[in-house]
Formats: sequence, C-alpha cells, structure tokens
Amino acid sequence: LREVGLPSYAIARPCGIFGDTPGESILVNNAAWVLRRLPLFLLANDGSSRFQPIHVRDFAELLFELGGFGARGPGPAAQERDACGPDAPTALELFNSIGKAVGSTATIAAPGFLSTSMVTALTKPIDWLTGDILLDADDLNLLCSGLTVANQPGDPAIAK
Repeated sequence: LREVGLPSYAIARPCGIFGDTPGESILVNNAAWVLRRLPLFLLANDGSSRFQPIHVRDFAELLFELGGFGARGPGPAAQERDACGPDAPTALELFNSIGKAVGSTATIAAPGFLSTSMVTALTKPIDWLTGDILLDADDLNLLCSGLTVANQPGDPAIAK
C-alpha cells in the first residue's frame, strides 16, 4: 500500500487470536483436549518457537482504533501495527501451562528432530477418529516460522 502511494491505510498484523469461547481459541482447546487424553504431547523442532497471541476483544479494540473510531480519534494517515498480546511464551512454556491448567499428566517433549510435517502426520489418527482436523499443517508451519511474535516488541501498545 505504501508503494502505490495510498495516502491513508491501516494494517493490523495478528500474531494469533484467542478468546473466551471454543471457537475463538481453537489451538488452545485442541491442545487441552490432547493433553487430557494422551500420555505424550510432542512438539515440532526444539520447542523454542514463540507465540504472542492477542485476545479477540483487544484485537477488535485495535481495529476500532485504527479505523479512527477510538478514544484517541483518528491515528496517523498510514499505520502498520503488530496485533499481539504482552506475553510471548515458547511452545514448551505455552503447552506446559495449558497442561497444568487442565490437570494433565502428559509428558510434553520437543526432541528437536521432529519437523512440522512429521508432527502433523502424527495427528492424523486423531483426525480420523474425531472426524475433525486437530492440527493444520499450514498453522503449525506458521507457528514455527517466527511470524507469530511482534516485529516491534517495544511498541507500547503491546505492553498494555
């Protein structure tokens, strides 16, 4: 948009979205489901990938603000903002927290040699049993890409 000379635009880059309902927190709910039922929860790579999701209401507030309807009025003519929450746990930290929250006794491991395609393939039997998709390959690739954290972590709007 910048390159074509558009004078006014806003881009919000969500790093992941979670909420209060199952439909708003698919990743977290699917992980909790597995952690309650299976003795082993394997992560791709070494588990150090970070994830910095934003709550759905905070994302809506950001969009409202970027549209010029917030309490501060219209913002700059051209804006690009990371839409992230203040926390950026590693995959190991995130899934250990989810496991603890649901009372799981599963071992959570990131052996370092499992690629995203291998982890996705390991979830296929669960897909067949449930008739649903537990883990989408594109989503897992995105989570392990480094794109699910803020480009500008010092942005004061993120540290709310």
